[in-house]
Amino acid sequence: MIRHNARGFTLIELLIALLVLAIGLLGMATLMMASLQTSQGASQRSAATVAAYDLVERMRTNRATAVSANSPYTTAPATVDLPASDCFEHDATTGCDADEMAEFDLATWWDELQTAIPGATATVQQIAGANESFCIVIFWQEPGVANTANTQEATPCGQAPAGRAFYRLQVTL
Repeated sequence: MIRHNARGFTLIELLIALLVLAIGLLGMATLMMASLQTSQGASQRSAATVAAYDLVERMRTNRATAVSANSPYTTAPATVDLPASDCFEHDATTGCDADEMAEFDLATWWDELQTAIPGATATVQQIAGANESFCIVIFWQEPGVANTANTQEATPCGQAPAGRAFYRLQVTL
C-alpha cells in the first residue's frame, strides 16, 4: 500500500489562483480609471457651470452695456485684453466707463475660465430679436466624453463642434 501525504497546493492550483487574482486586480484597475475619468469630467462640468453663471452676473451688473446693440460682451473672450486704463490698478469699479468695465469683465472672466478648465473655449451670443437674451457656451476637451456636442442640433446658440464636451446656458438678463 502506497500512501501519499500530500500537503499544500499543487503548482496548477497555484497558477489558477494567481490567474483569478490577476483578472480581479485588472478589473479593479479599470474601474478605478473609469472612476477618475468620471470624477474629472464632473469637476469640469461644475467649473463650466460656475463660470457661465459668473459671466451672467457680471453682465447683469453692467446691464445697460450688455443689452445694447453690438454688446461688448459678445466679443470673443480670448481676444479681449485688460483695458489700458489706470482705473484697474486699485479698484476695478472706480473711474471706468461701461465699455471698459465690459472689457475688464471679459478679460478677467477668460483668465478665470482658463485656470478652471485649461484649453476651454467659449462663445457669448446675443439671441437675435431679443436684446436681453444671451447664450453662453463653454467647450472643452474631455477624454472619453459621453455627452459630446451634436452637430445636428440647431439652437439659438449655434452648433457645437463634434467630439467636445460643452455646457450651454441660455439666459435673459
